[in-house]
Amino acid sequence: MHRHSYFDLWLHDDDELASLVGSDISERVTLHKWPLSCVQRLALVDGRRLIYKAQFGPTVESAFYANAKSELLPWAETIYEADGHVCMLIEFVEGPRAEDLDLQEEEVIRISRELVAQIAAIDGDLPRYLDIGDGEKWRALVYAMLRELGTLVEWHAFKMVDETVIHRLEEWAFSGPVLEVFRVRPGYVHRDLGGDNLFVLPDGYRVIDWQRPILGPTFLDIATLLRSLGVDPLPHVGEGIVQMLDLLTVHWFTQCATRWFPAGIADYDRQIAELIRGNEEK
Repeated sequence: MHRHSYFDLWLHDDDELASLVGSDISERVTLHKWPLSCVQRLALVDGRRLIYKAQFGPTVESAFYANAKSELLPWAETIYEADGHVCMLIEFVEGPRAEDLDLQEEEVIRISRELVAQIAAIDGDLPRYLDIGDGEKWRALVYAMLRELGTLVEWHAFKMVDETVIHRLEEWAFSGPVLEVFRVRPGYVHRDLGGDNLFVLPDGYRVIDWQRPILGPTFLDIATLLRSLGVDPLPHVGEGIVQMLDLLTVHWFTQCATRWFPAGIADYDRQIAELIRGNEEK
């Protein structure tokens, strides 16, 4: 194995992969990479195609695929796991992604609801990256996030986010619409159910990228899919879910800044500030 040129990722060499899959590699194309993961398409001499995924940091994907059973899921196998690094082989799904289809708003809403029901039906002891299944767990997550944001501001690591922004985030997190969300029973949430992670096939759907699922309000998945496909989620899920979705994005940027990739801190600062400004202008 070798270390990625820029990121803290470990990748298998072609010969190592060939011994694992039983065929030489004829082509290896990088589809996506960022500091915490690298995804490649492998073409094998025997005609098969596979996805190779190397990850580091906050992921439960290996445990998810080891335990989950559902027709929603492609086949997947973990081939390396040590010290927070994970490498997997995943079935190459042949077919269009939702983002590539000209879906009308009614279709997007229908699909999102069907997917929430199918995700709820996944069998197995499913791992979770976060648990915000009730108000107390939400409160603990929010206050931990606000403390970390305060430290980033105090250390002048963040320039655009300030104490005013932090106070506004606290108001949103404990507003009536957000707290109302917890009246509904929580469920398993993909958390990144965008149109790029959803394949629409003749025999049903396939959903990929199960790195950080959570236990929480399932309407979060509906809001994520609607927003990714250009549909305003607010009329369909309510103000509380939309606010929670944005707050979870802030939480993720905060974790990246403090734990996973501090080198991108200026971008996280800017994106949080832009998100706040965008909500204030609505």
